[in-house]
Amino acid sequence: MQINATTELQGLIKQDREKALRKSVNQFAAYFFYQIFKEMWDGIPKSGLMPETPAEKMYRDMLLYEYSKKMMDVQMKSLSDMIYKSLAKGAYGNSR
Repeated sequence: MQINATTELQGLIKQDREKALRKSVNQFAAYFFYQIFKEMWDGIPKSGLMPETPAEKMYRDMLLYEYSKKMMDVQMKSLSDMIYKSLAKGAYGNSR
């Protein structure tokens, strides 16, 4: 997952630095919310009646990450925009 994203970002950097920054910001924010969702899920008390399998954990992690990416695209666009403007101001010397 991360290797493909890194390779894709390297190609974008050569083409357009602003698009690469936007994509990096979206990935950062999505990962941040993924960590929040994961901690929230881990905070739910488990009964132990049905033990968790490794496949279930992997599926849930992927599902939570997809939820966080979708949330960044739809509901938290303003947060992504604020982070982008802050980083673009430092990287490019203006407030794009």
